[in-house]
Amino acid sequence: MKQTKMNYDLSTLPTSLLPYVNGATIYDSSSSPQAKTLLIDGSERLFLKIAAAHTLEREYRMNAFLHQHELAPASLLYTTEQQQDYLLTTAVAGEDGVADAFMQQPERLAAALGNHLRRLHTIPVDGCPYAHRSADILLEASPAMQAELQASGDYTPVDDVIIHGDYCLPNVIMNNFELCGFIDNGDGGIGDRHHDLAWGLWSLQFNLETDRYHEHFLDAYGRKDIDEKGIVYFSRIIDSLDF
Repeated sequence: MKQTKMNYDLSTLPTSLLPYVNGATIYDSSSSPQAKTLLIDGSERLFLKIAAAHTLEREYRMNAFLHQHELAPASLLYTTEQQQDYLLTTAVAGEDGVADAFMQQPERLAAALGNHLRRLHTIPVDGCPYAHRSADILLEASPAMQAELQASGDYTPVDDVIIHGDYCLPNVIMNNFELCGFIDNGDGGIGDRHHDLAWGLWSLQFNLETDRYHEHFLDAYGRKDIDEKGIVYFSRIIDSLDF
């Protein structure tokens, strides 16, 4: 996780955040052009995410849900001011899945990614704030891909597990390959397991630059609950996205 020490103008922040940031050392830990992420290193380590107004509410609510199951950071404050959202969370101890210590053991990493996804998919769906995620996910695909998938009828999504929605190595925080928690949970909800499986395969290919470890990932997750047609369905949606 990239972290660059910076001088940040605290006067630009909502006053409700100042007790958390005054006197702290601040690092830029951003990884997306859609949001600025700051590491607040003070009396405790916190993360502050800043994005366009009303774009972080989903992450705030999914964090709260997953934190009940000890799978996400605690959300300390969420507010919208001057057309911007601010989300302050605790820091999850550990390193993300693209840390060198993990990348140097790709077979173990792929298996851990599968095991941790299985854990997420086995928690109860009761109380989850977002349902019917597969319909939303289909709308993210290009119009041409939407038409193809609906016309083919090869696979019908089943929304029956809690999905992460962006299940990639940087969003899985571990310590010695043991799960510490998930971050960037704003795309989560009740959805089809194969969406996360497809993203996991995509991330292994992208980050390790090979598909050699796909089988380790799928075996660790559990083949009995995997439908190859489901992986193809969601992989086609992912491939149609404009990154």
